[in-house]
Amino acid sequence: MSDSTKNVAHILKIGADFLEGKNIENPRLVCEMLLSRLLGCKRLELYLKYNDELSEKRLAAMRRGIKRAASGEPVQYIIGETGFMDSVFKVDARALIPRPETEVLVKSVLECESIWQNESPAVVDVGTGSGCIVLSLASVHKNGKYLAIDISEEALSLARENAKKMSLSEHVHFLNADLSDVVEPESMNAIVSNLPYIPTGDCEKLATEVRDHEPRSALDGGADGLRIIDAVIQDAGIVLKNDGMLFLEIGDDQGARVSSMLEASGFSDIKVLKDLNDRDRVVLGRLAI
Repeated sequence: MSDSTKNVAHILKIGADFLEGKNIENPRLVCEMLLSRLLGCKRLELYLKYNDELSEKRLAAMRRGIKRAASGEPVQYIIGETGFMDSVFKVDARALIPRPETEVLVKSVLECESIWQNESPAVVDVGTGSGCIVLSLASVHKNGKYLAIDISEEALSLARENAKKMSLSEHVHFLNADLSDVVEPESMNAIVSNLPYIPTGDCEKLATEVRDHEPRSALDGGADGLRIIDAVIQDAGIVLKNDGMLFLEIGDDQGARVSSMLEASGFSDIKVLKDLNDRDRVVLGRLAI
């Protein structure tokens, strides 16, 4: 006789109820992500497995995952991966979890024809983190010369692991450095970056799973959220070629200010792009020397 307390449907229900009681956002989704990873199937395929029983080993693993999720640890860190663009990236506490909003940034670069008309465009990803941006670009345009930099050696180690996993190690060079220290003047066709842009005073207001688990250095953008963005804009004016492009992810209330910063630094054709929630998310501009 089957034990309904061990089947997929029951485990999802009691897990979601438990996480809801701990005030975890999207508790059902968290449980589905944990269990689909555990069973090696797609999340939607769980509905075909509702009556399947879990072994004691898998039950124990599921309980451990739910306990970690209940503490506020992001489910992506628990399962060790997340989807971004058309790839699956390894993620852990060494770097921020790639967000769907950042796909707007990547797509804006991919859609910029002036970059890819070059035989071998030089592109640098500033603050690469997990490497999701630069590796997504390199997976589409393997003819580019890609540099990924980060001040965190831990983040770079994760990015290198993702590059190896995606067979892109030979296409991307990773460096622990600041932009102006390693890039020659007027040498780059494009700079793309998802920099810290949250004002310091707002960091403590972030959701628990972000505030207590993701690296603060990848979130805190200084008093107004624009300290690091401003520094990169200044460096971009030096290292970009004439007509080179700068792409920046921003906070949803920073579009006008960052646009003004770009204009003051010699950029033209400035645009603010919105994410799927109709919020300002990307500012881009062309350097006009």
